[in-house]
Amino acid sequence: MTAFALGPLGHHEGEAAAAVWNATFAASLPLGPRAWTAWWASPDADPALAWGVHDDHGRLRGLLLARAPRRPWAPADLAHVALLAVDPTARGRGIGAALWDAAAAELRARGRRRLRIGADPERLLPGVPLAAPPATWRFLRARGVRPGGLEADLWLDLDAPALDRSELPPGVALVDDDPDDAVAFVERAFPGRWADEVGAAAAAGAAVLGLTRDGATIGFCLAQRPGDPVAGAGLTWTARRPWGAPDPDVGGLGPLGIDEAARGGGLGLALVAAGGRWLRARGLRAAVIDWTTLTAFYGRLGAHAWRVYQRAEGEL
Repeated sequence: MTAFALGPLGHHEGEAAAAVWNATFAASLPLGPRAWTAWWASPDADPALAWGVHDDHGRLRGLLLARAPRRPWAPADLAHVALLAVDPTARGRGIGAALWDAAAAELRARGRRRLRIGADPERLLPGVPLAAPPATWRFLRARGVRPGGLEADLWLDLDAPALDRSELPPGVALVDDDPDDAVAFVERAFPGRWADEVGAAAAAGAAVLGLTRDGATIGFCLAQRPGDPVAGAGLTWTARRPWGAPDPDVGGLGPLGIDEAARGGGLGLALVAAGGRWLRARGLRAAVIDWTTLTAFYGRLGAHAWRVYQRAEGEL
């Protein structure tokens, strides 16, 4: 009988980890090297919170990645399971339970009392994929994890006619030549997680676009391109094949927002359309708008739900 051993999972095991994950999710959520590398590059990456189960031939058969964020905006009692997967040929052997128990014990020892599936800094997933098999939910419910609301990644066709019909009003412009000002705006108007993520993306070379009215910044949009040095969350799952390169024609939009005092009058939708046109002018054919509940809002520009997730949280 095959024996299994629980132990640390290393950054160098990315291709093996992807093979385990993609055995279930290759068609809908193919894990690629850029996403794996970006997750490990996070300031919250901790080798002591990554576990793998190997068989007696040294093959990886299951994995769990967890986070205990140390950000000022992150609740001090909250932990995350960022990724959990078991090889379909090895299920029913207690691998998932061993991984979960190891993670729960370590996270409790660090003072964490609540656990959320996904939604961690530099996340891979905002929740449990709807593509997950029913056994996933049976496993989670048995451990006290409760299903919550739905989130979606949207697919925006950059050739959609609505993008050209939603124009910016007179005196309002989308600018890409002052990212420092755009980042400063986000820090003022959207302090916390967005300011943290947008600042890090800008430092890595992503495009932070500013929305100005009569020269004053009133909004922003993060625009991600497949050739950027880091893979933003919007581009995590755009690989055309497992462990492959990202689709060269697909970018990402978001986060984005308008100053509270300037909201209303259609500026938000016009900002999304302008961001889409900015990506289109750089040769892209589609953009992913990730982790949103505003499907009807973005649907006015032709964006449709591409991948759907369910929030899930429980007590440790």
